[in-house]
Amino acid sequence: MPNYFNRPGGASCMIRLLVIAVLAAGLLPVQPALAQSVDTDPTLGVGLSSFTPYHYTDSQGRTVIVGEVENTKDFPVTSVKIWAGFFGDTSLAPLESTIGTTVLDVIPARGSSPYMIISPSANPDTSNVSVNLLGFTSAASKPAELEIGGELTGTAERIEYSGTIKNNAKSPAEETSIHMVMYDGFRPPRLLKVVTVDIPSVIPAGGSSTFSLSEAYHRSTVGFYMFAESTTLLSNTWDVEVTQPEPISKKVSINDVHISVGGERVSSTKVGEPLLIQSSTWLQVASQGETYDQDYVYYAQVKQSGRDAVVEYVGAFSGSFNSPEPQMPSVEWIPEKDGLYFIETYMWDTNGVPLSPKGPVVLVIVN
Repeated sequence: MPNYFNRPGGASCMIRLLVIAVLAAGLLPVQPALAQSVDTDPTLGVGLSSFTPYHYTDSQGRTVIVGEVENTKDFPVTSVKIWAGFFGDTSLAPLESTIGTTVLDVIPARGSSPYMIISPSANPDTSNVSVNLLGFTSAASKPAELEIGGELTGTAERIEYSGTIKNNAKSPAEETSIHMVMYDGFRPPRLLKVVTVDIPSVIPAGGSSTFSLSEAYHRSTVGFYMFAESTTLLSNTWDVEVTQPEPISKKVSINDVHISVGGERVSSTKVGEPLLIQSSTWLQVASQGETYDQDYVYYAQVKQSGRDAVVEYVGAFSGSFNSPEPQMPSVEWIPEKDGLYFIETYMWDTNGVPLSPKGPVVLVIVN
């Protein structure tokens, strides 16, 4: 897993907090932080669902950002604009930036849509990303008259789906696209990949069209969902949970999750003060002949308290077991806002398969 979870600290982080005001004013797009921005103002009603958009490098070397926009308004919205910046490790200014939009052209009232934004060029110096919601407009609603059905097959490496999309409306469905979205095991889940299939012909009223989809699983996929949209219609959502292989021979225990500042355990801290999220972990093997060699990625997810439990930060630490001795992986987090936060910890292998259940939840107060 790339080290895009790592966050800057100290004076650099404070500078980024100052320049976000410039970005919001529509002047110079400069990196607000190495994480996704969420506008939680209830009067806005449309926002990005996570502070930590997933990103990866595609086969052409370009950086792809995948995230989600939520519409809490009582009416549909369209023309959602999302600014995306692509950053290196040595400058506050982006290497490049672009404007993207959501997968759905019209997001229903109280609904959501994924987005996928691709960097303008392949730049190997890109190590971090940042996004910011720029705006949206109201829209006419699209009835959910498209219906997706079919059969899921495939292998442990690929999703294979042969399906039919039916138009239950009294008017034809034009320019219909079917989208599949993979997600991981975080709570809330991170979106990992968006795959789109276009229906080349018009689907008449009461008619249907067949389609097929074949795509490699992202290594951290625990499920996916599908939906469709035409120029005037939407579809139902079809959700599938993927059965993950269980780690039967090796198991990790996560205990004694705590936070520390300057080597001292604390339950509260201050805005801008770096802290460590730490856990005591050890590896158990099923039989005496098993080795203790096991690579792992330890994740710490920070969620702000509240009805929506917005993800504030996700950090990662990569390590390896080679003995039964316990280890103390740690992730640094620099709080940027005051409030009450929940900290969750996970440990997966390098293929995204869980090595343990989620660790005990810890609370921290930031003043």
